Amino acid sequence: MNFKSKMYDYICETPLVLMDIIKRRKEITKEFVTFYQDKTIDQIYVIGSGTSYHAGLSAKAYLEEILNIKVFNCYPTQFERNEKIFNKNTLVIGISQGGQSLSTVSGLDSAAKRGLYTAALSENPTALIFEHADTATRLFVGNEKCGAKTKGYAGTTVTLMMMLTEWAIAKGIVTETAAQDYFQRMFRVIANMEMITAEATKWYGRIKEEFLPAKRIIVVGYDGMYADVLEGALKILETVRQGVTGYDIEEFFHGIYNSITETSHIFYLASQGDYKPRVQKLVNILNEWTPHHYMIASPEGMLQTSSKDLICEFTEDPLFSPWEYIIPLQVIACLAPQDLGINPDIPKDPEFHKKIGSKVLDGIRDQYSEDNGETND
Repeated sequence: MNFKSKMYDYICETPLVLMDIIKRRKEITKEFVTFYQDKTIDQIYVIGSGTSYHAGLSAKAYLEEILNIKVFNCYPTQFERNEKIFNKNTLVIGISQGGQSLSTVSGLDSAAKRGLYTAALSENPTALIFEHADTATRLFVGNEKCGAKTKGYAGTTVTLMMMLTEWAIAKGIVTETAAQDYFQRMFRVIANMEMITAEATKWYGRIKEEFLPAKRIIVVGYDGMYADVLEGALKILETVRQGVTGYDIEEFFHGIYNSITETSHIFYLASQGDYKPRVQKLVNILNEWTPHHYMIASPEGMLQTSSKDLICEFTEDPLFSPWEYIIPLQVIACLAPQDLGINPDIPKDPEFHKKIGSKVLDGIRDQYSEDNGETND
């Protein structure tokens, strides 16, 4: 079957989307900033599922650095059912790109019942979650007609960053000059993303014959790239539809290594830092059990590489390079299924959320294709 996935276009559009959000930040965040500029916020919960959860996790280090307050990341159901003790000045931000997640609605309602502040973030202008929060902030990434979202990941992260940055400026927590320094760092990363996409596409061409038969896939990473580990694993399992798991590297050290066999395929997000040499040591150890290793890294500090590695010049910004490091895994999630005869744009069951009762489908965000193409899996 021959078809062209929209997913690849969305990956390529991500840098322009991020630039636009940063440039329009005051307009986009106006409602949020106006509502909260006279309020004290001592801690923040960011709740969401899947990509929304990962995007919040990716923003965490930046938010804590500029705000100097605690930011918690939580799945909505875990927040609603298991979180018990709150500072009275707690802000709960619910994220749902499509806006119709019932668990996020329940999480926001739970926060409101406890007297906490609430805010909602969604791409959908008529999002259900907007009806269950004090403020509504739009995610300007466009309606991704794909089950597996890509530009929404980094787009959600940067929108969340802009919301709290502009609030911090209004409160006098951060100066405009200091914020501009962060924005310049963001721009440097964004400017590098087109190159990463091109290199990742060529890299996929080198590894696809080895990778396509994979039935067990693992993604490993650390530090600020951990959100990418989770998001990359999710993207690949959504589209390739094989067993994929993601682990923090220390978690991998503490038992997961026992499960490695010759059929295991392992991707390493080897960002710059003190764990990078240990990743290379790990590959050498695991070579005794499997030949399927794929390193994603900058050339600095690499002692040896193979054609299966993606070695290119990542910006290596500890706060914003997750926008770069996710791209190779998104490219695999887009291109590999097509080689396997699967259309990555269309979920395995487009009616699943309706059947299970996890979303209120709006007939727009759940329309994944303008034609009636079907999967061949």
